Amino acid sequence: MEKKSILIVEDEAVSALDIKSTLINLGYHVAGVASTGEKAIEIVDAKVPDLILMDIHLAGKFSGIDAAEKILSSHNVPIIYLTAYTEPEQVGQAKKTRPYGYIIKPFTERGLRTEIEISLYKFGLDLDFRQEHARLEERVRERTRDLQRANEALRESEQKFREFVDLLPEVVFECNLTGELIRVNDNSLRFFGYTREDMDHGLNLFDHIVPEDRERVMQGIGRIADGKTTTGSEYTGMKPDGTRFPLLVYTTRVIENNRCTGIRGILVDISERKKTEHAIQQALEKLGLLNNITRHDILNKLTALNAFLTLAGENVADKKTNEYLGQCTDIVTTINRHVEFMRDYQEIGIQSPVWHDPAVTIRQASESCSCMGIDVRISNTGWEIFTDPLFEKVIYNLIENAIRHGEHVKTITFAMREEHDGLHLVYEDDGAGIPDEFREHLFEKGFGKNTGLGLFLAREILGITDISIRETGVFGQGARFEIIVPKEACRRSP
Repeated sequence: MEKKSILIVEDEAVSALDIKSTLINLGYHVAGVASTGEKAIEIVDAKVPDLILMDIHLAGKFSGIDAAEKILSSHNVPIIYLTAYTEPEQVGQAKKTRPYGYIIKPFTERGLRTEIEISLYKFGLDLDFRQEHARLEERVRERTRDLQRANEALRESEQKFREFVDLLPEVVFECNLTGELIRVNDNSLRFFGYTREDMDHGLNLFDHIVPEDRERVMQGIGRIADGKTTTGSEYTGMKPDGTRFPLLVYTTRVIENNRCTGIRGILVDISERKKTEHAIQQALEKLGLLNNITRHDILNKLTALNAFLTLAGENVADKKTNEYLGQCTDIVTTINRHVEFMRDYQEIGIQSPVWHDPAVTIRQASESCSCMGIDVRISNTGWEIFTDPLFEKVIYNLIENAIRHGEHVKTITFAMREEHDGLHLVYEDDGAGIPDEFREHLFEKGFGKNTGLGLFLAREILGITDISIRETGVFGQGARFEIIVPKEACRRSP
């Protein structure tokens, strides 16, 4: 182990030599002997020792305490004072330099060694502490810089967010659970005719909802606070001047300290959309009226044409002419069916979908088809499906196709079963079935032996509420249709 170097600062030559001899005997290296404070400073400036033994009373300009202050202003080295005096005033002055020891002359070799070792140990601890303190200070400074950068980035992000929100044409707001508005974007103020000063004085969400809708709004806030999702709720809003307007609100909850403290959302004025919907509805009604009148006139003309063809056939003996007249009658019948299809197709989607009991619909459709000699069975009842009011037409077409094309149908079965993707309503009969080459085009418009419109119409009706239909039978073993109702469009009967 390398010997510790010690500087002796002592103005008495005999005492200095005695101390030097003692230190060498104790195994230390003597870095030098200085008789004055000035000399001590010079030696330390040249090379800092591991420890200084400093006599307080020195000859020359500097006392030991003065020399210690000068040294410690530039270097970090432990100092032990040597003195023959113990005046309180002197001790007080010495304490200002934070010495590591204070030895009273005369001293023993053991006492000197003990004081030196303890001082070196304490100095080592101080060095470790200073280094750790310096590391901690640097970490604090680095962390402070990181926090400053993070705060600056957060401020920039908040500024960008505010600017972005203020650019939105919709009303953006945040309120507590009682409706007190906490934040709004600039468009909110413009839309309702407020200023930021009005906002500072306090505004409430419920003041901008018509009285008859406020209870629903409160219930909606309660559902959102409980964590339930919302896809947009429609209410009637009210401006400060009493003007009413339809609005759509999309909201989410505000979580602070693991609890809901309010909601934030976007309010969309749908006045123009409502006007457009009303205009479209009026146009549809006018078109429907025009179609009804036109269809009625066409059917009247077809009835008259069919009557004249019948009369013409009674007075014609020529076989070829009668054949032509028969073909004309068939064409009239086909045109009549196309006109009826126009009526059915026009009604698709006109009325809002409703909940149907498939069992009731199947019974009604089978009665309309006059299924003489065919046993229509229904199993696994107790379900309801959400579909277009023309759903009965779908069932009617399936049964009618079985009667018309099944050749030898005796039994038709409808079964309902719950699957992973929703409810499957399965139709099966014991007729001839559908050839494999027909299956790909089965639901296309115009494909089939009659008008080719029945199954196309069925697919269009079901598609209104995302219900699909497919044929999965085996030719020669009967037809089999699966109507697949998604989960959101089926439910158990109340």
